[in-house]
Amino acid sequence: MEDASIAATGSLLPWVRQKASNRYAWLEWVISANLPLSFVEMESTRRYTKLPPVCRNTLRANMEGVTKAVEIKIGNEMPDKFGLLLDGWTHGTEHYLGVFACYETPSGPQYPLLSLAPIVVDAAGRFDAETHMAALAAFLPYFGKDLSNCIFLVGDNCAVNKRLARLMGIPLVGCASHRLRLAVWTLLEPHEADLEQVQSLMKRLRTLTQAAKLRLKTSLKPKLRQETRWGSTYAMLARYFALREFISADDEDLADLMPSPAANRRLKALLVELADVESVSMKLQSEDLNLLDARDLLDGLLEVKPSFRHYLAPDADIVAAPEFESAVIKVLGGRAKLLSRAEKAALKPFERKTAEAADVTEKTAKVGFADRILKRRKVQEDKSAYSQLNAIPPTSNAAEWLFSMARMVLRYERNRLSPLMLEMLLFLKLNSKYWDVTTVDAVI
Repeated sequence: MEDASIAATGSLLPWVRQKASNRYAWLEWVISANLPLSFVEMESTRRYTKLPPVCRNTLRANMEGVTKAVEIKIGNEMPDKFGLLLDGWTHGTEHYLGVFACYETPSGPQYPLLSLAPIVVDAAGRFDAETHMAALAAFLPYFGKDLSNCIFLVGDNCAVNKRLARLMGIPLVGCASHRLRLAVWTLLEPHEADLEQVQSLMKRLRTLTQAAKLRLKTSLKPKLRQETRWGSTYAMLARYFALREFISADDEDLADLMPSPAANRRLKALLVELADVESVSMKLQSEDLNLLDARDLLDGLLEVKPSFRHYLAPDADIVAAPEFESAVIKVLGGRAKLLSRAEKAALKPFERKTAEAADVTEKTAKVGFADRILKRRKVQEDKSAYSQLNAIPPTSNAAEWLFSMARMVLRYERNRLSPLMLEMLLFLKLNSKYWDVTTVDAVI
């Protein structure tokens, strides 16, 4: 199919060459299914597909061309002021830094993946804030931006991120999920002995003999807790109480591992407490939450668990920029008039230009009286005065999801995959809305 303009063809979509359509199909197949490039040259693949054959080198070249086109497209979409969401991940001997952009567009908040590359350490082998800052400065020019365009960071509440924010002179929004995880550990600590006993029981139930006995009674399988995931503790307790009725009290192999009646009462009470925390934790993983939503969730949890104040309170010591977060929450909640002088200063980099504010004011004036009454809260929020606030994510969970996908790609038989190829695959996978068959047609 030859290229043709929309006006010439009368179609709503431009035509593309058949070669581009075929190449796009190969790219989408490999990227969406996390397949190695060698897949396109396998004899069985070519036998069972009607797509014209293509070699891995050609597909790699096409992938690089599409990657550059997507970088340009994202760079054109990114405003002059934006934020960065970042987190680190270690795999083997490499330490990767995953970075997403955070900004508002007329269609809503956008969070494209910008980079997933190993950090190049300094001569002393340190992964400090200066090293992270150099890594950020290295890839932003690919999108036509630099560090001066970044006005906030989102990440874990660790010392490196706090120092990085100070070096850049911008606020750090600490991950709410990370703060919640730290608070939960204080709740679990007094119950460690009971939890360790349940963990030992679950391990015994996973042995061949006990698993065979359990399969005769139920399809449920034992679950183990993981040290880095407190949610696994909740899952293990819930599964333990679900399996209790199927565990024989006369089984001598399990008798020494069964919790006592007193321990069961304590664990049952703990499970009830963790249910509320799990509900909040799952909600914090939603994609459409802003800082106001997260604050409402944490405040609600504090009402039933005041002991979490050390980590979850708005002014907790762990919060890197309490005045900034308080200011954003006030504006999003329609209380911009209550901003203190320090909070207004914290939001100064987010102020809209006069022309942008005037345009929003003009649109508001055209709204009828009745509509203005119904939309009073939106008007009072005065989002016309500040930009990018609704695009500030309360957690860095997006980076955790990215690393989970990276682990799936780097499974045992693909450990030799280069970091550059891994980054390119995940960059195109997560930013799939920025490219299509017309993009492929333009680069091949």
